[in-house]
Amino acid sequence: MNIEFLRSPWFMIAVLLLVAGAFLLAVPQWPVPGWGLIICGLAFTGYARYRQGT
Repeated sequence: MNIEFLRSPWFMIAVLLLVAGAFLLAVPQWPVPGWGLIICGLAFTGYARYRQGT
């Protein structure tokens, strides 16, 4: 993993989705939207890796 990957807008969106999903699971305890955002964050992480070429 290099700095270009960490600065990728796709990776930044993925991190925001993962953090938002964890927040929704922990604070208001909303499991469906929380897990939905976590799954979307993981998908965006995979897409960011694909866009980088690794």
